[in-house]
Amino acid sequence: MNSPEQELHWQDEILQVMYWMHGEHLGQDVTPAQLYRLLHLDPTHVETALRQLVAFGLIQAPADGDASRTFYQLTERGIVEGKRRFLDEFSPYLGKDSHLECGESDCSCHCPDWDGMCHTSTER
Repeated sequence: MNSPEQELHWQDEILQVMYWMHGEHLGQDVTPAQLYRLLHLDPTHVETALRQLVAFGLIQAPADGDASRTFYQLTERGIVEGKRRFLDEFSPYLGKDSHLECGESDCSCHCPDWDGMCHTSTER
């Protein structure tokens, strides 16, 4: 059984991984199996953290009619929180505010209300 501190830690880790995957265009639909592999975490701990993140409104599990294909997506609030946690964790190691931002100074990815995707780099 995880302590409350461990549960919060894994929720933060999952948000960061999902935000990173979203920003790197590795997929917006994240499966529990992907999270097990990336985080080396017991499936029951991942499932517990995912349920909590859904309850907090940070991720959602869109229904596609196939119960065997469960995936999760960040909500708008989840993108904001994922970005904050990601930058808190990794900004000391990055050469600029975020490696998810482009070099164009007038791009929306440099704004405080950034949606998590650099639209300048996707237009190229």
